Amino acid sequence: MALKLGDLSKVPPKQKVFLTVLVCLIVGVAYYYLYYQSASREIDTLQGQLSELQSKIKEQEVIARNLPSFQAEVKRLEEQLALLLDQLPNFAEIPDLLKNVSDLGKESGLDFLKFSPGGEVGKGFYAEIPVAISVNGEYHGFALFADKVSHLPRIVNLSEIVFSQPKDLGEDRIQVTVTCTATTFRFVEQEGAGKGGKGSAR
Repeated sequence: MALKLGDLSKVPPKQKVFLTVLVCLIVGVAYYYLYYQSASREIDTLQGQLSELQSKIKEQEVIARNLPSFQAEVKRLEEQLALLLDQLPNFAEIPDLLKNVSDLGKESGLDFLKFSPGGEVGKGFYAEIPVAISVNGEYHGFALFADKVSHLPRIVNLSEIVFSQPKDLGEDRIQVTVTCTATTFRFVEQEGAGKGGKGSAR
């Protein structure tokens, strides 16, 4: 039989208190399982996402503050790379460069006994081209030749320099035979860099 509202007045006070506590407990348990528990999990998830976003925002703020210096450094490195590439001839320019080296030796009063380009040695984006050189002439003539080579617009390094057979010509003039290696470098175009109708290396 259904409980009528008028019947509640006949319920003893202790039972009323018990029923009130029971109803509150049922409502509390229902609230926890139906709403609070899922809401709490969602809040924890959102707090985790918020912390992650705040961390990323701080990282981006640091990057933004340092962006001008980063951009300046990138520009400086690009300029250095462009300068180096300007000093590296392409394959077609190598014969002219080697002829210039030979001409500088002759202008310095040297007689070439040997001028023998070797095979290329790959070094990534550039290749070394060693040239075995043997000349005969005055010591000061070779020094002049080395100075002229150092002022070429393209990079040419003189190494493994050996002086032999010195001959005193008088008046502080010494004739010597010099063997050395003149190494020049050329830019190596990376695979795929020349596709799409673009020009080849410098």
